[in-house]
Order: sequence, then C-alpha cells, then structure tokens
Amino acid sequence: MARPAKGTQPAIAPADAIEEKIARIAAMNIDELRRAWQETFQSQPPAAFSKDLLARAICYRVQEDAFDGLAAATARQLRSLSKPGAEPPRRVKPGSIIVREHRGVLHEVLVTSDGFFWRGKTYDSLSMIAKMITGVSWNGPRFFGLRAKREAGASVASAVSTEPPLTRSGGRRSSVATGRRFGSAQ
Repeated sequence: MARPAKGTQPAIAPADAIEEKIARIAAMNIDELRRAWQETFQSQPPAAFSKDLLARAICYRVQEDAFDGLAAATARQLRSLSKPGAEPPRRVKPGSIIVREHRGVLHEVLVTSDGFFWRGKTYDSLSMIAKMITGVSWNGPRFFGLRAKREAGASVASAVSTEPPLTRSGGRRSSVATGRRFGSAQ
C-alpha cells in the first residue's frame, strides 16, 4: 500500500473499513501473511517473524496509513529514547510551581498552559527565565532540575540524586532544584 506524500492530508478511512481489514489480516495463515507483507512493505518478511508478529506489523501499517502515522512529537520522543543512556523527558503539568534557589534568592515559576509565569510575566521557555536569573545562557530544564547534567564518563543515573525534588503543587515530586549544581559540593 503506498503511503501518502508528506504534507498532504490523508483520506481517513472509516473505522469499520479498517476494522474489517484488520480482521481479514488476523484470519490469514502464515503464507498469506508473508504475501501481504511483501505487498505492504515491498520487501521480504524477516524469516524469524512468527505469524503473530507479521500480522501485528501489517495491522500497524494499515492503521498508520489510515491515520497518518505518529504525531511528530511522539516520533521525536521515541527516537530520543532509542539513544544509549537516554532518559525520558520530565513533563510538568500546568499548575505546578517550579522552585529554584540561586545565590540565596528563591525563584518560583508557575507552569501555565501558555508558558511559564515568573515575576509577573509569562515566558515561552524556562531557558529565558534561567538567563534572566543568572545573566548567562542556561538550559532551562537543566537549571530548574528537570534534566540531569551529563558529565564526561559518568552515567545519567549517577549524576542525578535518587531523592526526587519537591513541588509546591503537592503530590508528585518533579520540579525543584536546590541551588547546587550536579556534581558540585557547594
């Protein structure tokens, strides 16, 4: 089955038609699945794939073609997680307050649906706020303790404290740094 060109809007098939096609694929024997694989992917199916795995991959492609694949953000996240030593990004929900002490001053940033609210103004990124606080360019999520600093020769796990940071929003601890930089003994 040919994939739509990038940038074009797919013609979304009715859900019933997709369900029908998936049901037909599920009912196929191994030889029929191998032929369907060749038609779908224009290549020979891997010899080690079982009937179930062939069917799943073909059904996935049917759905991907019908609904235009993964969202760009999801595809990006999956690619980043496939890198060695990658840590999943932390998501901070609107309403959370991120707290960071820098040079004896406590800075509180409210996460909103429009960005980050700090000192009476909304900013698009944490990096902008980190630069305002420090006077130099910082990776905002790293400055606020949402991302570990990668040190040469050290794993990400050893660079991050095992104690999760606190938030003022209660519940999950996800977003406070203490004013100390990772790996330093200030």
